[in-house]
Amino acid sequence: MEAKESTGSAAPAERHAGWNELFFDLVVVAGAGQLAHLLHDGPRLADLALYGVLYLAFWTTWAGFAVYGDIAAAATRVRTLLIAMFGMAVMAASVHTVLTSHAFPFVIAYVALRWQAGRVWQRGSIVVDWPLAQFGAGAVPWLVSLFVETPLRYWLWALGIALDIVTLLVSTRDRTLRRAAERAARRRDGRPPPGPAHSPGPTPPRLGESRIDAAHMGERLGLYVIIVLGEGVIQIIDAASERDDWDGPLAATGLGAFGLLAAICTLSLLYGTNGIPRLRRGALAPRLAMLLHAVMTGFLVALATALGSAVAHVDDVLPKGQHWLLCGAMAGYFAAGLVAALPLADRADRVWLLGWALPCLAVSVALAPLGVRLPAWATVWILVALVCWQILYDPGRAEAAASGRRGRGIRRRTRVT
Repeated sequence: MEAKESTGSAAPAERHAGWNELFFDLVVVAGAGQLAHLLHDGPRLADLALYGVLYLAFWTTWAGFAVYGDIAAAATRVRTLLIAMFGMAVMAASVHTVLTSHAFPFVIAYVALRWQAGRVWQRGSIVVDWPLAQFGAGAVPWLVSLFVETPLRYWLWALGIALDIVTLLVSTRDRTLRRAAERAARRRDGRPPPGPAHSPGPTPPRLGESRIDAAHMGERLGLYVIIVLGEGVIQIIDAASERDDWDGPLAATGLGAFGLLAAICTLSLLYGTNGIPRLRRGALAPRLAMLLHAVMTGFLVALATALGSAVAHVDDVLPKGQHWLLCGAMAGYFAAGLVAALPLADRADRVWLLGWALPCLAVSVALAPLGVRLPAWATVWILVALVCWQILYDPGRAEAAASGRRGRGIRRRTRVT
């Protein structure tokens, strides 16, 4: 048996998603499935815009409690996660009501959860990596929307999401701490004068920083991507199960759709960070990486819907709206990889950007208008080839990542032997 390493030199154990967090993430399955229904008919531009707003609202709610579980770690209150899970289930179940005048359950659940996500933090604890923990202004337009009718209600929802996005883009660590200190000073100055000298009153809380565990949060974000890709598998199976005759076109389309999801999983998880392809650890601030994750997974949910439609229309060409959705979702996915690679500077990365990433984006964009008469299976397989083209650029990177994980596992076992 090998000698034990000294306690002082042992590296901290690597955290992994706990059972409570995995159970909480199950609500994403329901949410993605319900949100995908908004794209089944058409979709028109208004449908896409409404889907984008609702998806970002759902993702933002999930992210707030995911950050709470990440930072609180063993101190996470299960009751808080269960309340959040129930509220998000209400949001998922009421997605269909947003197209009518009865959108109150979705709005009330969203506003309540945003309020709860801010209350979980102890006074004086500033989450510098997730500014929305301190700034809940984005929920105010949603609350106001309860008193107006459509379409103004939808514009207020979009305004709320825009406020959240701007907050994530501009709220740096220093700015977040400075604003928190200013608010604490205003609260202190607004207090009544203290009583007797021996009773000076409560002292203002000392502000402390709370930071995200990058490795643990990256695992949560990667698992989220897997859940979203699982929605694509569900859509494919549902569409195939409704057909009585299983023929060559169905086999070609189904195999291509499954291959596309598998290729995306490989590119996102083995060739990236946080489930985002080509993103390197530390290249983006956590809040920006999470925002990019929200946009990318929104495209993947849309892709799941389009793949289900492709399997359902194997005997002819895809409806124009679904064809554009399929190509547009893949273009958005490739664009997310481009944005993730922008901070890179060495020559090899520039070669990848110009010779591999940009062509994939250009082909997927051009395929929308030019391939509208192609059979569904042909469109799907072209997209499979584009994802595999990026994977082939650096096949050794996935092996290195796998070797690194095995090495960390060996070191962990050595420390406890």
